[in-house]
Amino acid sequence: MGDTVVSVRRAPFLLLVVALAAACGGSKSYASKADTICKKFTKQTSALGRPTDMMELASVADKTLPLLDQAAKQLAALQPPPDKRAEAQQWLAQLGVLRADLREIRDKAKSGDAAGLATVALKAQQDNAKANDLGRSLGFKVCDKN
Repeated sequence: MGDTVVSVRRAPFLLLVVALAAACGGSKSYASKADTICKKFTKQTSALGRPTDMMELASVADKTLPLLDQAAKQLAALQPPPDKRAEAQQWLAQLGVLRADLREIRDKAKSGDAAGLATVALKAQQDNAKANDLGRSLGFKVCDKN
């Protein structure tokens, strides 16, 4: 259970950071705008604190989802350079996967399903790694760090 709590504690923060990575590439202006969104989102989610048990995790996930939605909307509104549009769209699609992971983490935590939570946390980490890879290919400076 201890390993699960540690993994679970990281999962929302990994997802949050990744959620900001989509638009950080191509041109400096594009990256700068996306990095600004990333910094704001990270500050907001850091203020939520680090959960120490499953009920706190569920609460943090509930509070994170609207922040994630807001950041995703802002990132989607950015115009990537033409040569990065396909990658940015892939990243935004991966953001949707990460949002679904966060909802599932919340639901497993609310129900007290430690085994299910561990499974979802592992999937979320893998999905996060994929998003980070996309972020690196877009040239992120801030948004691909967890």
